[in-house]
Amino acid sequence: MKYRWATFTAVVGALLSLAAAPAVAAPDEAIYIYGTPVRVAIAADGTAYLGNYGQGGGVFVVPAGETRASRTISTGGHSTTGLALGPDGTLYVATADGDQSAVGVIPAGDATMARTIPVSAGRHPLAAGPDGTVYVANPEGNTVSAIASNGTAVDRTIKVGAGPAEIAVTKDGTAFVTNQTAGSVSVIPAGAATVSRTIELVSDTGTSEEPHGIAAGPDGTVYVADIKSNDIAVIKPGADTVAERIFVEGGPQDVAAAPDGSLYVTSLLAQKLSVIRPQATEVAGSIPTDGAPGHLAVAPDGSVIVISPGSGGRGAVVRYSAAALAGASQGSTTATSAASGAPTAAAPAATTSGDTAAQSITRSWNALPAVAGGVAAAVVAVTVWILLNGRRRKAGPAAGVSQAG
Repeated sequence: MKYRWATFTAVVGALLSLAAAPAVAAPDEAIYIYGTPVRVAIAADGTAYLGNYGQGGGVFVVPAGETRASRTISTGGHSTTGLALGPDGTLYVATADGDQSAVGVIPAGDATMARTIPVSAGRHPLAAGPDGTVYVANPEGNTVSAIASNGTAVDRTIKVGAGPAEIAVTKDGTAFVTNQTAGSVSVIPAGAATVSRTIELVSDTGTSEEPHGIAAGPDGTVYVADIKSNDIAVIKPGADTVAERIFVEGGPQDVAAAPDGSLYVTSLLAQKLSVIRPQATEVAGSIPTDGAPGHLAVAPDGSVIVISPGSGGRGAVVRYSAAALAGASQGSTTATSAASGAPTAAAPAATTSGDTAAQSITRSWNALPAVAGGVAAAVVAVTVWILLNGRRRKAGPAAGVSQAG
């Protein structure tokens, strides 16, 4: 009876210790959207814009650091296929609905489209240049359309290779276009109406390496994700050929460059986010992702947002913290094991009349503060000492009697 309280205390302490075990900061947090997220763009203030290709379309607006959309920008019921942010914060949204496609213009801070600019039918990835020019990929026509800053119509259309997939624009305004079917990158100087040069990305057998994602580094170096050859092709400023290749397993689909030159790569088949440090020639580490990852973007705080379109309107958007990415790039297993060992984020709860169109569920380690772990450990240690000490006192006389007999 006298040790029941001690036993109870030990049990409580142990439970507290278990509850506090994951007190390390969560490596990621998920935002689940009722729709099919396909694109992400992040503003200078950290606000994330998530394009919905699912029914009803629209753009979900998630404030910096939040895990729930604060509002939805309507696209008139049309599916979103492309997003780009201009240097002045203007948001450009490519929409498609059957044979009707357009680029919507949403001034910074506005909740509605100010105007729409008709473009050819199809899905249209977008990119914005430093002067406000918007480049529109036309995969079905093997062209890229350019819309001048504050324009109301397509300014010029440039012929590129077969299957233009993504566009990146360097600081000097040069646009680089990946041609996935042709296996090449088309280079369009600022203001030009034609391609100045083409960089080949084909295998030894003459087949396309399927260049898809593309990003421009802070120094003007361009990085291309080659799905088929499992690498990132590095193109130096002004070059006509690939300078080097960085192996990335599992079909690298998209790549994003951080201000410090770090690269982040999503691999569709391997389902992971890989980290490549500045000037490195190999992957430093990786983090498992939720489902098959697609497009991604780097936030001002160093975190990376990755989209997994999913199916049936249950796509996912996950924010990976700067600490988790740093841990992965330094070979630490803390962030990667936490991410891989954590259960997949729970499915969104059933909607109610008060739910918004963009419902999100934070996937976090709802643990007690780290101090709770220390207190719990102390409680367990003291209790164990009490129990052991009590047992010694009780055992001592018994031993003496036995020896005397």
